[in-house]
Amino acid sequence: MATNDCSVKLKELTTAFRNAYVMAMNQMLRTPALSPSTTLDIDVMRSVVAIAEGGSIAAASARVARTPAAISMQVKKLEDTLGRTLFERTRQGMAATADGERLLDYARRMIELNRAAIQEFSMPEIAGTVHLGIIDSFGGTRLTEVLASFARLHPRVNVNATMGWSSVLGPGIDSGAFDLALLTPGGAVEIRDSDVVLHEEPLIWIGRDGGRAHRQRPVPLSVADDGCAWRRVATDGLRGSALETRIAYESNFDHAQLAAVHADLAIAPMPKSYLTSGLVEIGARDGFPPLGTARVILRLGDAANTATRALAARIAETYGVALEG
Repeated sequence: MATNDCSVKLKELTTAFRNAYVMAMNQMLRTPALSPSTTLDIDVMRSVVAIAEGGSIAAASARVARTPAAISMQVKKLEDTLGRTLFERTRQGMAATADGERLLDYARRMIELNRAAIQEFSMPEIAGTVHLGIIDSFGGTRLTEVLASFARLHPRVNVNATMGWSSVLGPGIDSGAFDLALLTPGGAVEIRDSDVVLHEEPLIWIGRDGGRAHRQRPVPLSVADDGCAWRRVATDGLRGSALETRIAYESNFDHAQLAAVHADLAIAPMPKSYLTSGLVEIGARDGFPPLGTARVILRLGDAANTATRALAARIAETYGVALEG
C-alpha cells in the first residue's frame, strides 16, 4: 500500500475515533445521575406506550385523552430526566429508539401492576366457605396456582377441596355436598345445558414410543376404575372392534396410569395433551377405534353464592373462559 494511502486511512480512523469519543462524552454529560428518589409517573408511562403503539403523538392524544402539546411536554421532560432520547421521527411516524424500547418493557409492566392493584382493592369483600370437587387432571400445579391467587384476592373465603371421580362429584353437586365441581362428562355423567365447557380436545390411545404393548393379544390397558369417563368411552369403543383387551393396570391417578405406559406394560385412553416425550398415539392403522372428545366442564350447585361464583370465575379464567353473570 502506498504511503499516501496509509495516511488517508489513518486520517479516516482518527476522525472516526474522535467522532465516537465526542458522542460518548456528550451522552455522559447529558445523562443525569439518577437518585433512588427519582420516580416515573404512571400517566407518563401510558403516554409513552400510546405513542409506541399508535405511531404518532396525535394517535396517542386520542388514546390517553391529553392534548398533543401536553404529551410532547411529558416526553420531553421524561427524556431530560433519563438523559436518553426515547423516540425519533421517521417517514412512518414516531418510532421508539433502543432506549425507548427498553423503557417500554418497564412501562407496560408498571401499567399492568397498577391495573392489578386497583382491581384487587376494588373487589368487594367476600367471606364464606366453598366446597370444591375436582378431578385428578386439574390437580398439581394448576390447582395450586388457582387456590393461591384466589386466597390473595379473597382472604376471608375458605376453600375445602376434594379430589375424586366425576361419577362421585356429579351426584355430590346434586346432593349439596359440593358447591361447584370440575367434571369429565361421559358414561356416568351427562353434560347439562347449565354446564360450562372449559376445555375439550381429542381423546386418544397412548403408548410408549417403540413399545409393543399395543401388539399384544389381549391388549393390556392402563385405566382408572369404572367411575372414570375415559375408561367408559374406551370400553364402549372397543365393543365394536375385533380387539380383545384386559385390564393390566388400574389406578385412579393419571400419573400412575402413565407410568405403566412408559414402562410399556399397557396402553391408555387419555387426552392428546398427555402426549409427552417417549409417548406416541396409537391409532386406526394399528386397529384401534377412535375415542371422540375429552371434555372438562364446570358445574355449579343450585345455591351457588357470591364466594362460589368468584372461585368458579377464577377457575374458568385458567382455561381462558369468561363466565357470564
